Amino acid sequence: MRQIVYPILASILAVSSVSAQTRTVAERLGHPKNSKLLILHADDLGVAHSENAASFDALDKGAINSASVMMPTPWVTEVIEYAKKNPNADIGVHLTFTSEWKAYRWGGLAPRDQVPSLYDPDGTLPQLTKTFVARAKVDEVEKELRAQVSLAYAVGLRPTHLDSHMTALFTTPELFRMYVGVAREYKLPFTFYGTRTPAIRAVLTENDIVPSAVIMAEEAGSREQWMRFYLDAIRNLKPGLTEILVHLGYDDAELRAVTAGYDIFEAKWRQRDYDVMTSPEFQKALKDNDVVLVTWRDIQKAMYPTP
Repeated sequence: MRQIVYPILASILAVSSVSAQTRTVAERLGHPKNSKLLILHADDLGVAHSENAASFDALDKGAINSASVMMPTPWVTEVIEYAKKNPNADIGVHLTFTSEWKAYRWGGLAPRDQVPSLYDPDGTLPQLTKTFVARAKVDEVEKELRAQVSLAYAVGLRPTHLDSHMTALFTTPELFRMYVGVAREYKLPFTFYGTRTPAIRAVLTENDIVPSAVIMAEEAGSREQWMRFYLDAIRNLKPGLTEILVHLGYDDAELRAVTAGYDIFEAKWRQRDYDVMTSPEFQKALKDNDVVLVTWRDIQKAMYPTP
């Protein structure tokens, strides 16, 4: 599979260290300093039953060890019930400010009249991140962000981290600063990937633990190409913290309807991510390359230790 580099996303996004620390991230998490730490993370829980079912199955099998849920989406209740039955599951909030599919759309959670800059005329969130960035007001974004996090806690989810759907909150220093500020208020770690500008770097502190690399398939391919992409990624892991982002689902009628009109991140894409993550070949590669799996819950404990 050929890697495509986008202005914000890349198949492998390198992130430089925040500052020189006395201990490496691995040591802060209780591992030898040169350990290759990895989070296997599934995005987009809540978007469809198929997405949930595949992600729950992969979590139950230990094929992935982390996930995040889109609180405004129609199938969020199913995720909350799973989290209640599996309180040790590593589930964060996938903060959502876009609604990307053509015929399957959603709005936000804050009262619409309080956050008008976030909406399309049809009452849904915009399809594109660039549309969101062009017109969203930071104070209104914060209202919606807080509504999503507050609902997660109100319905019984105890999120382990925050991240951003379609990188919407990583796009400007103002949005990123607000996002990080809310995460710290809740004592939650947060992920980041994208261009590390001086303004972005200025927001981060020595206490923050963010991945040094984020890996995600960015182009469709055959099952063999998919497998090779992820196996190569595991073989090429460097010491430090890496996150692999996957989007799991079953290639069924529901998910094909949800993702109709797209040839990336659609039902076949999500089925292939599921197939690779749950395959014996991928699990063997983790062992053969001495990969240490860690979760956002581990990171939360390191950033905010209990007295």
